[in-house]
Amino acid sequence: MSEIPRYDVAVIGYGPTGVTAANLLGAQGLKVVVVERDAEVYTRARAISTDEEVLRVWQQVGLADELRRDMLAGLPIDFVDHRGRSFLSASFDSAGHGYPPQLFIYQPVLEATLRKGVTRFPNVDLLLAHECLRVRQDTGGAELLLAEDGGEHLKRVRASWVIAADGGSSPTRGQLGVGFDGRTYETRWVVIDTEVKREWPGHDRLRFHCDPLRPAVDCPTPLGHHRWEFPVLPGDDENDLVTDAAVWRLLSRQGITRDEVTVLRAVVYSHHVRAAARWRVGRVFLAGDEAPAQAPGIGR
Repeated sequence: MSEIPRYDVAVIGYGPTGVTAANLLGAQGLKVVVVERDAEVYTRARAISTDEEVLRVWQQVGLADELRRDMLAGLPIDFVDHRGRSFLSASFDSAGHGYPPQLFIYQPVLEATLRKGVTRFPNVDLLLAHECLRVRQDTGGAELLLAEDGGEHLKRVRASWVIAADGGSSPTRGQLGVGFDGRTYETRWVVIDTEVKREWPGHDRLRFHCDPLRPAVDCPTPLGHHRWEFPVLPGDDENDLVTDAAVWRLLSRQGITRDEVTVLRAVVYSHHVRAAARWRVGRVFLAGDEAPAQAPGIGR
């Protein structure tokens, strides 16, 4: 039997939190293994915003300037009425961290840049297309049982410490028996991501549409993208809302046609506000969405 590989830290999950951890640990010279179920970066935007405190974290590993080039910053906020007329404008105040207080991101590009940063560190091993089935702790560390190629092959690795960053529905948190208390908002939202073909008045600002019939949020995102969010109202059929016809009905209320954008996806989301009962169990630390999950309006 071959010897089980040993590491200082195992990182489960290679989203923004996991890849940031891999950069930070790699820069410290630690021997790290990253375990990620998917083989590639997820190709659609999820989060669309970050802030100056997070940029300071990425500054520590020398990636802030490169990441910043693919972000939008300094955009105002407008509250508009049902006709799109602004009645209140605002801007964010800096907390003095040396970066703009609010930055809009395009998550697939951001993750690709962070992953490129990890390649600087030969002490970080990547096990993509590997799923962590089990974490078992003992006095000497933790052993991870991994499945490769959809379960065709099993392997084990050992680490002194584990960072579990495998998302809000974290299997690792479930294995550890850690509660995830909080609530889910009753109102669900249809999120429409688009690619801009032709700019329109107001495309360059975050707008809250205070329409009593159907409120909305629309937000510029970098690299020629734009997002709209609409609440699912009583009586709406969620399956119908994400059809091509329904999506264009929603966008047409904002004066947006096929001349302005190409629709990339439409999906219905629930917003959660939850926190893990414990953020550490022995040698395993919970990080990212599997520790605190918050509504996206906070933009963190």
